Amino acid sequence: MNRFLGKLFIYFEIEALTGLRIGGARDSAEIGGLDNPVIKTVDGKPYIPASSLKGKIRCLLDRKDGVRVARREGDPCGCGQCEVCRLFGAHSDKNKTLTRLCFRDAFLNFEKYRESLKDSKLLDDEIPLTEEKMENIIDRLKGTAQHPRPMERVPAGAVFDGEVVVNFYEGDDVKKLIRKFWEGLRLLVDDYLGGSGTRGYGKVTFRNLAFSWKTRKDYQTKNQAHWFSDIPFSNFEDADHKLDELCEKVSQALYGAGEH
Repeated sequence: MNRFLGKLFIYFEIEALTGLRIGGARDSAEIGGLDNPVIKTVDGKPYIPASSLKGKIRCLLDRKDGVRVARREGDPCGCGQCEVCRLFGAHSDKNKTLTRLCFRDAFLNFEKYRESLKDSKLLDDEIPLTEEKMENIIDRLKGTAQHPRPMERVPAGAVFDGEVVVNFYEGDDVKKLIRKFWEGLRLLVDDYLGGSGTRGYGKVTFRNLAFSWKTRKDYQTKNQAHWFSDIPFSNFEDADHKLDELCEKVSQALYGAGEH
């Protein structure tokens, strides 16, 4: 097994620009209750599961690059050789690889969410954490709506705090792996997260991005993280423009002479 080199930490906020719907399970069957709730924490606050973010980004990258080896049609790539497999792990029993990405659940940042609603004059206990949207099907002959169904979703303006950790091992092309993951973020910004994206749900963007890293040596000494910038990048485009510089610094830090 290749030796561990270090970690890159990517911190960000995910802002819902349109209603966001990541389905959860009903814990009761009330008459007239909502059939399609969003996923929530035990205290009733919506959140973005790490699995939803990871699965969507991998799916977008697989579609872009083309799935090479898969057990079944529609499965993730399982070649074990490409950058997507190196980052996310090969979806194959025969071509197993180390998974380099670690996603965290993204929890609602209530202060930021409340700030987005400051003009509404709502009190804290009045601010709705979700909204209900009615959907239906149009009868092609009559031109009328039928089969109405309520959908719960997180309102536009909700902000979630997210984090992704990228692990690197000896022999890794650090720059190539970071750039590949970043491609996934670019694709997601222009696509959608969660369900009903073709009906306008799930447009998101990343804000207040910050980057730090630790080398193997840091874990042996002061466990101190090295930050790419003193100030987070307020929007995704600003961070995007600094990608090459970030790749260079992380690669130099992990493969620097002082770290071996």
